[in-house]
Amino acid sequence: MYDRQTGSLWSHMTGEALEGSYKGQKLKMLAALPIVKWKVWRDVHPDTQVLTIRGREDQRRDNYWDYHSSSRTGLFPPEHQDKRLSRKDLVIGVGIGGHRKAYSTEEDLWKSKQRGNWKLIQDTIGETPVLVYHDPNNYTSAVYDRRIGEKTIQFKENTVGISAVDNSGQRWNMLTGTGPEDKSLRAIPHLNIYWFAWVDFYPTAELYQE
Repeated sequence: MYDRQTGSLWSHMTGEALEGSYKGQKLKMLAALPIVKWKVWRDVHPDTQVLTIRGREDQRRDNYWDYHSSSRTGLFPPEHQDKRLSRKDLVIGVGIGGHRKAYSTEEDLWKSKQRGNWKLIQDTIGETPVLVYHDPNNYTSAVYDRRIGEKTIQFKENTVGISAVDNSGQRWNMLTGTGPEDKSLRAIPHLNIYWFAWVDFYPTAELYQE
């Protein structure tokens, strides 16, 4: 990425300026949902406004479709090779403090015994208990800190639509992190990214295994 004011070049992975007036400075990464189907989002947020191109959206095809389906990794080969996953496998990459961990988005990891629902992953990164949500049908991912005050929330294994249910039977919205009594889980920034890119930047990162 580059900024129009100074032409500084920024890494989209780390948010750090690599060249230019801002070299060495970092942007703050914000927690966000990378992809979600419009219908799912609209059901939760019916008053959402839509940013369009010239007042309309008429692009029906991803311009990078051939890259996504190929084995190519970009202009330069990755510096680090890691065969725990295939190079173009997509992962949810999470960084907390100095700890980095990836979660595969392969459907088998998220399959639930309950038809129509998906698994939730409850894990710990460093000392932070996390909840990782992924819906392969909607391409939606979210990562939350499971702590509310001094209490760590324990959840049941599966989602119910876009909801997670904790062990006390309370529902939590996985798009917003909101739960009972106006409580909210803290969203943790993450990237949906190819495995080769994640390990090229973070070669010692952990990979979640069941």
